[in-house]
Amino acid sequence: MKNVKRILALTVSAALAVSCFAGCGNGAKKNSDTIVIGCSGPLTGDAAQYGVAVKNAIELAVKDVNDAGGINGTKLSYVFEDDEADSGDKAVNAYNALKDNGMQVMVGTVTTGSCLAVIEKTKQDNIFQLTPSASAQDVTKNDNCFQVCFTDPNQGKGSADYIAENKLATKIAVIYDSSDAYSSGIFNTFKSEAEAKGLDIVAEQSFTKDSKTDFSAQISAAKNAGADLVFLPIYYQQASLILT
Repeated sequence: MKNVKRILALTVSAALAVSCFAGCGNGAKKNSDTIVIGCSGPLTGDAAQYGVAVKNAIELAVKDVNDAGGINGTKLSYVFEDDEADSGDKAVNAYNALKDNGMQVMVGTVTTGSCLAVIEKTKQDNIFQLTPSASAQDVTKNDNCFQVCFTDPNQGKGSADYIAENKLATKIAVIYDSSDAYSSGIFNTFKSEAEAKGLDIVAEQSFTKDSKTDFSAQISAAKNAGADLVFLPIYYQQASLILT
């Protein structure tokens, strides 16, 4: 419930911002009685759990606002597109579909790679963008896009500090997705902070989106290096395979 209320507050804030700026969302189908909120995220594929969660939360938030009379009498309309957590054409196509449906404010995207794929487009189109969960620092490099969650460097530094402060391990192996901006962003900061804290990274193992079903080589490397802890800055599907 707390998360739903948070999304509700963010949605209202974003919608109010849109209503205050003339010309926001150039090219959108404007209706003075409705503010169109768009979002894209993965409804299919490996990261679908995240997209479905965000989609459902925003739907609840929009319903709550509309049931209460809207924003100063203006109702909210909500459209969502599946981008499959893609960092290329699928993310761009989802964004273009949202524009075609009259999007005036964007709550999204859900994942980092997709967000990086469209931030220049929302800037060019003058669309207020608020991402609930894309965590790369570059997500907010333009002045129209804002970020709710902590960043990748926050997560990497926090993880290394926690391991060191609680003396969980001294020899660490890392398995990360080198093809994913989210995973690589966390790993890079974790590595530098771990070294600063006197932790020894004995194995740096990576995989890509095209090789994420068999991790026997990475696990063997961690074992042979004498690691007593494995750090996994990755999504849950791959982590579950490694843990098994």
